[in-house]
Amino acid sequence: MSMTQLTLRDILIKSTGYLSQKRVDSPRLSAELVIAHALGVDRLALFLDPDKPLGENELARIRPFLIRRGTGEPMAYILGHKEFYGLDFLVSKDVLIPRPDTELGVDLVLKSFPKERKLLFADVGSGSGALAVTLLTKFPNGQAIATDISLRTLGISKLNAQRHGVSERILTVQGDLLKHLGSLCLDFIIANLPYISEDEARTLSPEVICYEPRQALIGGPKGDELFAPLLSDAMRVLKRGGCILLETGSTQAAAVHDHIQRISANWKRVRVHKDLSGLDRFVSAWWE
Repeated sequence: MSMTQLTLRDILIKSTGYLSQKRVDSPRLSAELVIAHALGVDRLALFLDPDKPLGENELARIRPFLIRRGTGEPMAYILGHKEFYGLDFLVSKDVLIPRPDTELGVDLVLKSFPKERKLLFADVGSGSGALAVTLLTKFPNGQAIATDISLRTLGISKLNAQRHGVSERILTVQGDLLKHLGSLCLDFIIANLPYISEDEARTLSPEVICYEPRQALIGGPKGDELFAPLLSDAMRVLKRGGCILLETGSTQAAAVHDHIQRISANWKRVRVHKDLSGLDRFVSAWWE
């Protein structure tokens, strides 16, 4: 059989085998996504007509994407987008890929404030803007300040705000945490800061550490170095009755919880929240 006679089924089997040999995560799913993306169809189309023959032009479109996936490049970067809380977000190698665990932060905000309330909040270390943009779609009267140290990253955040119709209610600001903002009166702060230690970084999958931006992953030698300075900023910019929600590593939450209780008696209702895997994932506290 010549290459021009290969069918969708043949290419899917061959591609899955190739990615399995390369030891990438989820080789079958990756093969389906790569082929569907290259051909401009959804995954369902691969199964509706599996005996469809593919021409050389179609095979040529598949090969470069398959090679990229074979090197371990994350699917989100190959596809150029990633779902978060039911919304589709543009991503590039300048931003951390949004994770399902981070969706817990959206749930916690939704439980803390009525949707009709007028809110001003900050998303610190905004990255792709997934948290800020998602929250603005849930709070139609809300306004957000999205901060990040990377100007290129903020460019992706702006595109996602436009994509989801909230660009007029979000201000993107380049800077280190909230030091550059002066005194504000925020209803809440949400932050998914870099919190991986240098030692832990050595144990990460190559798909993470070799492709995603290190400055969005590694918080410092111990990993937790950014929590204390952000909490210091928070005490200046939160209104009374405002709250902070910090995503943490599963082994860091207890220490962050205890640190918040120590630094000021004005921090109340300090809580640790578990993700769907039962791991400590967010710490919340109210400034009163």
